[in-house]
Amino acid sequence: MNGTQEIGNDVKYFTSKPFMISLLIVGITIVLLYVIKQFLIKKVAYTTKDEQHKNTFKGIIFSVLQYIVVIIAIISILHQHGVNVTRILAGLGIMATIIGLALQDTLKDIIAGISIYNNNFYKVGDLIRYNGEECDVKYFSARVTKLQSIQTNSTYTVNNSLMTSVEKIKDSRMQVFCMDFDIDRETVKKCLEEVCEALKKETSYAKDARYEGIQDFSDRGVMYAIKYRCPAHRSELVRAKLMDITLDKFKEYKIRPRFNSVFK
Repeated sequence: MNGTQEIGNDVKYFTSKPFMISLLIVGITIVLLYVIKQFLIKKVAYTTKDEQHKNTFKGIIFSVLQYIVVIIAIISILHQHGVNVTRILAGLGIMATIIGLALQDTLKDIIAGISIYNNNFYKVGDLIRYNGEECDVKYFSARVTKLQSIQTNSTYTVNNSLMTSVEKIKDSRMQVFCMDFDIDRETVKKCLEEVCEALKKETSYAKDARYEGIQDFSDRGVMYAIKYRCPAHRSELVRAKLMDITLDKFKEYKIRPRFNSVFK
């Protein structure tokens, strides 16, 4: 008799209003998370062509919305089953305050990480100057940034709250050549234009290489310039390729630059 009564109670529970509403809430939650991931996130994240920013932004937004939706769903289900949600929330508030006090430094790092991302101070792959040393940004999260020194190849892990003095090294480069006044200007122009075209063909890192014309005069000659863009952490590689190509072109055109040609 007791077994029959227990089965009857189970059937009554699984067909009860609170249980059916709970199932409905679970279903709505699953559908809502799917919609967020497939439609809303794509529309927001894919407004940028930067793959690194796109993936990071997509992950951050989806994680935040996912937690919010799941927490609301859990609270709604508990409420349907007669649980005193207000008391639980009050207890969670006290617990959150205690945890917040214990994790102040972590929270500072997370806030700093959000600020770095939102303001595009730097991203993975950028070259920055930190504490007077040029470093490649190898990894970035909400809490830490991992750097690799260009000079020593050492790796550093720095809390985001400590990344207060950072210089993002520009990706624009200029090579200036000093020529004698009697060298034909059109010859120099043709030579350096061919250097630019060869540089773009021979390395994928060089972007928008172009001849900039005469930049200045000095007591030693005329200053001609080439300007191009490349990832900051590939600048030395691109500069070496530029010098190699330029030397061959100077020999081809029988041009002898002055020794005070400079690189900026």
